[in-house]
Amino acid sequence: MRRRRLLVCTGALALLGAGPPAPIALRTLEGAETVIQRGPDGPDWVLHFWASWCPECIEELPALARAAQACDPARVRVIAVNVAETPEQVRQYLSGNPIALSVLLDPRGKAWRGAGLWGMPANLWWTQGGVRTREGPTRAEEWRRSLGELGCGEGAPGAVGHEAP
Repeated sequence: MRRRRLLVCTGALALLGAGPPAPIALRTLEGAETVIQRGPDGPDWVLHFWASWCPECIEELPALARAAQACDPARVRVIAVNVAETPEQVRQYLSGNPIALSVLLDPRGKAWRGAGLWGMPANLWWTQGGVRTREGPTRAEEWRRSLGELGCGEGAPGAVGHEAP
């Protein structure tokens, strides 16, 4: 019975056009538009939505950055996406709290809300296996495990820092 319900829901979503997200338009701190898009042979994406006023976000960012250091950017890209703060606010925060992640802006929260997210911190995983989201804080060991499932970790080829998309 449960399987039949799942199949019906999956079929209904397909008819409604649900599926991989459309390309996600974000901004750099300098104001340039950049588009996140997952192609068939492209890298998996982990978009971490955060804001400087969110205590859980601030606590989580360093743990995410440390875990993401083990990712090969050709296979997995982890991006910190600030929601609804000005470039000046983000720069000011980062000047006192640098993180080893690319930081992009979602000025009006359009990408965040478009992913069906409402809480923070929040994550959008756009991988070869599909799309999933999660709201709420993630502990360091969970980040290591989750990114490890995507192939990040000791011995990952090219595991170094991250560059902007």
